Amino acid sequence: MSTPLTRQMLESVFAPEELLTVPPDLLGQIPNADVVEVLGTLGIPRWENPVFDVDVTFGTRFETVADWDWTLEGNYPNVPAGADDWIGLALSFYDSLAFDPVSGTVFCIPQEGEIHRVNSSLRAFVHFHYVLKSTKSEWDFAGRSADTETIRRHLLDGMTDVDPTALEIPDSCWPRVIDYLADPDVL
Repeated sequence: MSTPLTRQMLESVFAPEELLTVPPDLLGQIPNADVVEVLGTLGIPRWENPVFDVDVTFGTRFETVADWDWTLEGNYPNVPAGADDWIGLALSFYDSLAFDPVSGTVFCIPQEGEIHRVNSSLRAFVHFHYVLKSTKSEWDFAGRSADTETIRRHLLDGMTDVDPTALEIPDSCWPRVIDYLADPDVL
């Protein structure tokens, strides 16, 4: 089992300005206590990386899926109940990521395919970013310090300890992220 994620752990790999926190007036809209702690204390990592792009306005406002300029109904065969209330989080490989403010679950709303879970919780999503950033010296495209299999093993081990089922989800971004960081020529 992994060590519980703390702000101190995050700040050991992220600069404080890379951790976007949400002001208390916005947190009142969130019914899930763990999501409130993640958003208000830990922060959402917004950092230079090749696979995730967190909206620059995240933390200053929430944009729900219903606010997007396209709808889920009619574009996806199986839209989970309450999906319009999910809050936009980031892009990964051109797919939109959003989290459910009630359950904390992070979902992928892909350009093609079906909506699927990415992480069991927003905390796990942030923890996965901690794993990515803490291993960056190994996979950094500017100068790798590890071979492909070592990179893959370290990322898998770190992520499996946090949210093992996230890596078992067909079409999830995480296996693609691991493959891409281990070997950028695979995509």
